[in-house]
Amino acid sequence: MEVVLERDAFLKGLQMVQNIVEPRQTLPILANVLLEAEGEIVRMTATDLEVGARVSVPAKVAAKGKITVSARKLAEIVKELPAAAVALKVTENVMVSLRCGGATYRMVGLAADDFPPVVPASPDSWVSLDAKTLRDMLGQTSFAVSHDETRYALNGVLFVFQGKDIRMVATDGHRLAMSVRSLGKGVGGATGIVPRKAVTEIMRVLGASEEVQVAITENQFVLQMPNFVMTARLIDGQFPNYEAVIPKSHPGKLVAVRGTLSAALRRVSVMAEERNKPVKLALSPASLKVTASSQELGEAEEIIEVEYSGEEHVIGFNSRYLLEAMAALEKDRLVFEIKDAQSPGVIKSAEDEGYCCVIMPMRI
Repeated sequence: MEVVLERDAFLKGLQMVQNIVEPRQTLPILANVLLEAEGEIVRMTATDLEVGARVSVPAKVAAKGKITVSARKLAEIVKELPAAAVALKVTENVMVSLRCGGATYRMVGLAADDFPPVVPASPDSWVSLDAKTLRDMLGQTSFAVSHDETRYALNGVLFVFQGKDIRMVATDGHRLAMSVRSLGKGVGGATGIVPRKAVTEIMRVLGASEEVQVAITENQFVLQMPNFVMTARLIDGQFPNYEAVIPKSHPGKLVAVRGTLSAALRRVSVMAEERNKPVKLALSPASLKVTASSQELGEAEEIIEVEYSGEEHVIGFNSRYLLEAMAALEKDRLVFEIKDAQSPGVIKSAEDEGYCCVIMPMRI
């Protein structure tokens, strides 16, 4: 194998796949990136057996072939190189020679034969959407993914293709976030729980304007863009009945400016107990009083003007949950629907954004 690549394209490709690689691996070859040269491209592939990614970059291929080398060390080297042509050649004893400008490296490689295949499924149909829509929807849900490894089915985002809609749902048992978009065309019917790591990587590699294609098969999620494909093994578990969790209506409705309410919550929660950051919301027709207290620290309160229709209530919430739910909104006017101190509250936009977050109250 002997190729010449532009340093910038080489680095960008490595950065798109290297985060798939876990620092500690049971199989040494999983710490490597697979380099394959043929035609006029070099393909770079990484996998941890659950999530895999492959990117193709243009290259001058003098001799085709394949090799695996340390993903992180190769990215570290290429990042430090000048913006010039990089010559890469596989020499005897599975060594890789890399030259750029006056710098030369020799890296120990591993034969590509033992690298696990990253084989995208062949789905019956693809769902096409623009990258911004996908990134926005994941941004509105991924914060609610559970980190409790014992609740395996909650360790990802549920994708649902139904009719003309695509929806994404995540929950950790204390809150549930859902984002729905209409694509204006039929998307078939499919569901699958995409693991947290794949969701993080999708958000990291998505650009601003390109169109992407996604698909769900029996056990695999596939995303493809020009010169890039990612696969992820779906989580095998039963996702909760999210439709039953979302209240259909609430008698109390608070309308507020997101920036004003977020700032008040941040200021007051400074005095909240660290573990759950609890705050009390005292609702009355023209104002909202936000309070927090701690035996060790003291207390804080702030009153802000709001529009509120409903009975007066005092309700406790985890302030971090409230702030993360509000941060996912695109517009600045929000609606907070509340029933009573024992029932979950619902945060959504004052304008229909297709997003809502259900948050369980706390006893304070």
